[in-house]
Amino acid sequence: MAYKPEDFPQFTPPDSSMACAWIKRLKDYFLHNVVSALGIQNLSELKFNRYILYEIFTRIEKRRVYFHIYHKGMEMGEINEGALLCFWILKLMPFQMKGISASLLNTKVAYIIFINLLHYVVNKSNKEKNEGPKLHVNIKKKLMDNLLYAFQYRDLSKEAIMALVESHLY
Repeated sequence: MAYKPEDFPQFTPPDSSMACAWIKRLKDYFLHNVVSALGIQNLSELKFNRYILYEIFTRIEKRRVYFHIYHKGMEMGEINEGALLCFWILKLMPFQMKGISASLLNTKVAYIIFINLLHYVVNKSNKEKNEGPKLHVNIKKKLMDNLLYAFQYRDLSKEAIMALVESHLY
């Protein structure tokens, strides 16, 4: 059993092909409705800093390794992955767009990703279930307004955002 830091392999950042795969997943699963949600004409209006996105993807991969080491037999999972994506977008603000502050824009993008994550998890879970109760999303206006406010003005931890995702599912 490894107990000393030198007994563990050194983390190597993801290569460019993994970063490209992440960007594709980001567009397909999390940002597919960002144009209508932000009220913009075209996705090209939303710019992003590729170095910051790469940093976000790297941090998510580091957390995946953390789960592997410290939570034996447990995978990080899509809920935690999406929550981490929201967290790092709120912290590192990779998106820019003319006419809107980076803070508000990244808050809205993280919020859109959060909502899309909820729907993705529910749809995937319900497709996999042949019998028994189906999973649902708890999205009420007041709750979502509070979430948007919390994303913009509160100091939420990674774990808090992970718990928030789970608390919206029933």
